[in-house]
Amino acid sequence: MFKKTALVAGIGLALSATAQADYQWELGGAYTYGEIQADLKPGPSDDIDENIGELFGTWYFENVDTSKGPLNEAAFLDHASNITVFATDGEVDLNSIDNRLSDKDGQTYGFNSRYVAEGPGWKLSGWLGELGYEYLDLDNSIDTYHAAIGKYVTPNTTIVLNYDRIDVSAGGDTNGYSLDLDHFFAFSNGGLKVNASAGKVVVSDADDVEQYELGGTWYLTNNLGFGAGYMNTQQDGYEVNSWAVNANWFITESFAMDLSYGQADFDDIDLIGGQKLQLEQDVARLEAKFRF
Repeated sequence: MFKKTALVAGIGLALSATAQADYQWELGGAYTYGEIQADLKPGPSDDIDENIGELFGTWYFENVDTSKGPLNEAAFLDHASNITVFATDGEVDLNSIDNRLSDKDGQTYGFNSRYVAEGPGWKLSGWLGELGYEYLDLDNSIDTYHAAIGKYVTPNTTIVLNYDRIDVSAGGDTNGYSLDLDHFFAFSNGGLKVNASAGKVVVSDADDVEQYELGGTWYLTNNLGFGAGYMNTQQDGYEVNSWAVNANWFITESFAMDLSYGQADFDDIDLIGGQKLQLEQDVARLEAKFRF
């Protein structure tokens, strides 16, 4: 009798663990298609296509608890420390606008990491730090270094101060600073994740670039969310306004799909001779990821 009871209890615990779907690894891939429409007025109109594939993997220092809210926000809500490695391979179709030009291939490799100090009695509990690096191999190599420090000011709110250094082999290095705010409003089922960011990029021998961003994702359930965001970039009176929408769906507790679409509208560029160049960029991205 006791053996049967223990067996039933063991099966129940196993099923419970499977249903909760805590995880320590996340593997995924994505495909991005972009198109830049360049209209010269007066003059011709051309489209430049780009195709980018990406693979990534994330390891969490401890199992991530998925019981605190939407599955897509589990790492944020559980204050999970992690490290992600990624690689991309892409092509820009310059030959489509002029058959004398060759298409450009480029690859990126890098990592991002976040460590959150947690534990009872820790003086630094709730503080977090980030480190990251990306190498872009194109006609000119570009190295991007990232560092950040921040804090969980509430269990569902972070404030993070970022620093980004970009070194370009051909010159034009930049130093960027930004302040990010993220907060999750919990509902009985699902919730609302909002984010805001403001920053400045200091460009060598040029005017500084200012950037502002605001976005949010409404989770109808813990498995399904819809988001939208807006970003404004300015340099010496020249503006780029960007917006994006996305949908995130955990088809199972461990497998998710994410679809997003965005558009960037550039101010007209005045050229010599009275011509104007109008630019518009459209980007669509499909991502899949699996947790275990």
